[in-house]
Amino acid sequence: MNVIHGHTHVPLEFRGSAVAIGNFDGIHLGHRAVIGKAVALARQTGKPAAVITFEPHPRRVFRPELPTLRIISFAEKALLMKECGVDFMRVIRFTRDFAQTTR
Repeated sequence: MNVIHGHTHVPLEFRGSAVAIGNFDGIHLGHRAVIGKAVALARQTGKPAAVITFEPHPRRVFRPELPTLRIISFAEKALLMKECGVDFMRVIRFTRDFAQTTR
């Protein structure tokens, strides 16, 4: 699985991917269902399966005074994504400016 940081450039081989978007802070059964749907669609269409996720955790941006209770580390998240069949994971730096992005 490839990990791509940032949101301004999409490598040619990943264009047209089936994408699941979320923080995916624990890869629980609900997350696996969403990711699995993207993977299944990707396999049906012959396209890559992708996940877009965010770092740091949005809570660190909006409520920095509160502890960020991470269920799994970023490395564990990447490993679980690979095990779910994801071909690439795009990691977008979460900031207040990014949160206000409309497109």
